[in-house]
Amino acid sequence: MRQNILLLPGSLIILGLLVSNSCNKYPYVPDYKNITGYVIGKETCNSDEIQDYWLIDFTYTPNPSKVGDTLLLNGISYTNVLKTKGLDQRLKVIGMKVSIDYRTITLDKITTTGCNVTSPVTYQLKELTILNQFEIR
Repeated sequence: MRQNILLLPGSLIILGLLVSNSCNKYPYVPDYKNITGYVIGKETCNSDEIQDYWLIDFTYTPNPSKVGDTLLLNGISYTNVLKTKGLDQRLKVIGMKVSIDYRTITLDKITTTGCNVTSPVTYQLKELTILNQFEIR
């Protein structure tokens, strides 16, 4: 019985130390950024479509950060376009609104090479490397 009485104050002291120790920490800052946009098309370069780049226009939000390039596609001018290979199969729909977590966007435009289709359709654009991706509803 006496051990139980001594155990309670000791547990409270340890709990108090743990709580007070966690109060002096800075808020978590993620090591990635998020961007939102619309899927606008894809390149046609490989017979295996999984290897093709998809084009995304990142003008979904008002005053978006300028990360992409200008592109004229099917008579429509887009102003903030990037290309990516890691787009999920469920998001490969023209007009789909997407949210993407990323760490890097290439500084220079990427030229797609190694095409194995008869008439490749490629674009010189910066490339986005996807960490996580979601549909915006």
